[in-house]
Amino acid sequence: MVTFDGGGRIDRPGRSPSRRLFLLMILLMQGSLLASGWKQIGLKEAKEQYDAYSALFVDARSFPRYREGTILRAVNVPIRRFKRMLKWLPAKKEAPIVVFCDGPKCGLAPRLADRLVKAGYGEVMVYEGGYPEWKRHNLPIMGVPKPCRCPGEYKPEGPPKIVEGVALYLDPEDESRIDARWIGPMLVKGVFPNGMSLIDVRPASQYAKAHLPRAQSVPYDEEAMALDLSKLPKKGPILFTCKHGSISSDAWFSLPEAIQKRAFILDADVVCKAGKGCTVTPH
Repeated sequence: MVTFDGGGRIDRPGRSPSRRLFLLMILLMQGSLLASGWKQIGLKEAKEQYDAYSALFVDARSFPRYREGTILRAVNVPIRRFKRMLKWLPAKKEAPIVVFCDGPKCGLAPRLADRLVKAGYGEVMVYEGGYPEWKRHNLPIMGVPKPCRCPGEYKPEGPPKIVEGVALYLDPEDESRIDARWIGPMLVKGVFPNGMSLIDVRPASQYAKAHLPRAQSVPYDEEAMALDLSKLPKKGPILFTCKHGSISSDAWFSLPEAIQKRAFILDADVVCKAGKGCTVTPH
């Protein structure tokens, strides 16, 4: 017979306090899992869902990480774009969804799963091993091939695009992105096409520590999912920069279409250290 003492604790005759504490911990853990509204799964169940085409696989990582490599057929829904991407998710709330990121230490998948549950989805699973485990077992993956890093001076392919009188080389696969291999060496020197504005969309505190030469600070508000448009240049092309490219992508998507036509994303890792300059590594 199970009883409760005056303090509300589980008591069972013949069982030690440590045993009672262990049982209480188990109950609390089960309650936490139920309260979360989603289920954690391993490789075996994830593969079963994948092979049966029975669930939508969702990569919770940033777009640059998604482009580098992800599970085949997975869609990308970064946390900061959740509200905007919600309309692209299944209309039926009972549709199974498997969320993943970069493995057990990556907290993006559980956070996205919480948001999916709050949005009304009733069958949400978090694949704990994520993309690294999936890739390690030689299961189907996809990604954007990286261009050959051949020695010698880099020459962009094709003619430049003229944007409000400024010649720019864009990514041939995505014209919302500037050719980072072309512009990168110029940015670290603070020399880039006349008429173009470089906008750092990171939080002001990060910009204050170090930033690319001649960059202006116009932080992207992740809560409001918007930029202060009054602080953007009124004319000429605009290049958004951040640390990895993901905030720049969000900033670009938040713009009115008229400004998007002259705004571009730097798809690269930008590392700046006070007094030591910056490096720009294209994805």
